[in-house]
Amino acid sequence: MIPRHFLALCIVAVTLLAASTHAFAQDDEDNQPNIRPRREERQQPIAKPSPTPAAVPSPSPGPPQAAQPANAEPGFSSSKDSQVDFSAGPPPSHPNLAAHPTVNYDPHRAEKDIEVGNYYLKRKNYRAALERFQDALLYKPNDAEATYGLATTQEKMDLFSLAYNNYSKYLEILPEGPRARESDEGMKRVEDHLPPEFVKSSTGRMAAEDLADGEKYLALNAYDAARQSFERALRLTPDNPAISFRLGQSLEGLEQLDSARMYYRKYLELQPHGPFAGVAKKNIDRINDTIGK
Repeated sequence: MIPRHFLALCIVAVTLLAASTHAFAQDDEDNQPNIRPRREERQQPIAKPSPTPAAVPSPSPGPPQAAQPANAEPGFSSSKDSQVDFSAGPPPSHPNLAAHPTVNYDPHRAEKDIEVGNYYLKRKNYRAALERFQDALLYKPNDAEATYGLATTQEKMDLFSLAYNNYSKYLEILPEGPRARESDEGMKRVEDHLPPEFVKSSTGRMAAEDLADGEKYLALNAYDAARQSFERALRLTPDNPAISFRLGQSLEGLEQLDSARMYYRKYLELQPHGPFAGVAKKNIDRINDTIGK
């Protein structure tokens, strides 16, 4: 017969063993009927967001593309602000600077350069004056005042050939300008320092160009433009009979009859038996009948 106290001890041991087995079963998730065992779990891939159009590079290398419509392929911007025509050339420059596109036409700067150039000229700082007048002509080509200042400065620096050409150029720009008489006197002063060949070739070439221009204007009955061209040519070569005759014709067209008669007479004095002598005499007679002798 099993002792009573031993039976009680066995009951206690069985009870403790059952309790510990139940607790262990609760801690092991793999033993739970409604939970998938951990060894069979698989991590689901994270869905990556689709790239936005701006984040996708252009399909081919090269310059940036112009903006495209909203339904364009990825890689293009639909913003109107990004519509740039990269094939377009630079904006057109001022016509006066076609030969020098990097400089902007700036008459205000040219005026300031002339003012400073005259200041340096009075103080006999000729090199500084030369730079200022050249700068003025860069920002305002064919400015008469800058051309005259440049000629005067070059004469002071003994650059006689350059001074001669710029005095002559002033007379081309403003034949009746405020500096015309001074420019004419400057040319005569400079001639004494130049070889006769230079003066002859230079003045003859410019006079021939003015004569040709005057002939064109006269053929178009543009009498005032013709008069200006002939006067420039006559200033360079005062003893040219053909220029005197053509100037008489242009003045007659402007109905400045007394002046026209004077130049017809000058032609006859220089070339009494020239090719235009008969026409000059007839024109003088016609003017005499109109305004008297």
